[in-house]
Amino acid sequence: MKKRILIGVPPKEHVILAMDEFDGLQKIGNHCETVIYTRNKWNATTLDRIYGVLRNAVNVVKKLYKVKPDVLYLNSRVNSLGIVRDFISLLLFRMLYWHKLKVVIKSHGSDTSFMEGNPFIYKNLIAPFICAQVDAYLMLSQDEKQNLLKYFPKLKGKVYVTANIIDSQRSTLSDEFKKSHNLDDTKFNFLFVGRMVKDKGVFSILKAIPHFEGKDNCKFIMVGNGDELENLKTLAKELKIEKYLHFTGFIEEIECDHFFANCDALVFPSLDEGFSMVLFKSIACGLPVITTQIRAAKDQLTEPDNCLWVDGNSELSVAEALNSIYNNQNLRIQMQTNNKQLGNKYSKESVCMEMDKVFDELLDKKN
Repeated sequence: MKKRILIGVPPKEHVILAMDEFDGLQKIGNHCETVIYTRNKWNATTLDRIYGVLRNAVNVVKKLYKVKPDVLYLNSRVNSLGIVRDFISLLLFRMLYWHKLKVVIKSHGSDTSFMEGNPFIYKNLIAPFICAQVDAYLMLSQDEKQNLLKYFPKLKGKVYVTANIIDSQRSTLSDEFKKSHNLDDTKFNFLFVGRMVKDKGVFSILKAIPHFEGKDNCKFIMVGNGDELENLKTLAKELKIEKYLHFTGFIEEIECDHFFANCDALVFPSLDEGFSMVLFKSIACGLPVITTQIRAAKDQLTEPDNCLWVDGNSELSVAEALNSIYNNQNLRIQMQTNNKQLGNKYSKESVCMEMDKVFDELLDKKN
């Protein structure tokens, strides 16, 4: 069924994801257009946030009248600020736009702790309105789906689990790239990409290196910036492991993607992830993976076919996995083959076809 879809796209975070979905939904026969639907700056005042939400919602309404879509598809997030923004925006959409419209929200990560303790405004005003006005929620893992339904039970039957699009072609094997980023072909390169904060498991990686038997033949490529970066460098000095580490600092996403094709394995013992783009880009590029058994990783991956599970708080657990990956070539080859095959599941066509089925199902229902 050909549909008119208006896609709410953030101006910065998840832009590539949203535009991939735009392109994929168009290619399977839909007419798609975009509109900015965004979060405020992290340091905005309360009044600035409210003004930004109102201004943005009015702009969306103007685009709704221009496009007259069957589906309004918004990229958002389930957390305290995201839910309030969606509540205010949906209220204005319903007040100012008078045509039939199905509303779908995709949540890029979620934290439902704001609902704990049954806060009056969330429980009695925001949650009922959201449940009534949103026709479908797309969540990125079964855990996130169940957490959402726990606090928004009236969304039962409206919550679907989806994936993000992963394009492995954006990661290219290149001697020039290796040279420019000091990647040594004589070493086995373990890769970490993410914020340098405790929740990403980075301290466990560093503390695991002294227990790792193969460290003298390996390099740990640590890509990213964050509040704990200087503390990590200090820890590396204390542990006398500086020669095994290469901290790159922040690298833009388009450039960063090439690390996945130019390293040998991913070590990613993160404690808090939804559908980690780092993890699944590594999967699509065929990297052997060390990670934690949470959310989308738990849904999509199995051990030892795709990964080795670790405790992100335990350096000994991480060290054991490092030894297993490094010492077992057959295990690495098996993971490489399986992960490249699994990566096809996250292609533009596959993900958008599944999304399109949800949209068709909504439009088939009687209004």
